[in-house]
Amino acid sequence: MTLLELKKYLQERKTVSLDELCMHFRTTPQAAEPLLDQWIRKGSVQREVMGSCGETPDHCSCSGGGTHHVLYTWLSHDTP
Repeated sequence: MTLLELKKYLQERKTVSLDELCMHFRTTPQAAEPLLDQWIRKGSVQREVMGSCGETPDHCSCSGGGTHHVLYTWLSHDTP
């Protein structure tokens, strides 16, 4: 997976979970996150952690053993 492949995928999907992204590119979170971090630093991607109830962790009512999902959203409006 390259930065440009990741950009294209995020632009097409708008918002994806880390799990979806890893399945699509057949990679691990440890390999994908540094590339995602580059787009985050550029202001093109937003990272959001959601509880299994669909709320952010600070508003999540699933205290304790609830599962959290990481979502990435493409923010930039530039063309591919």
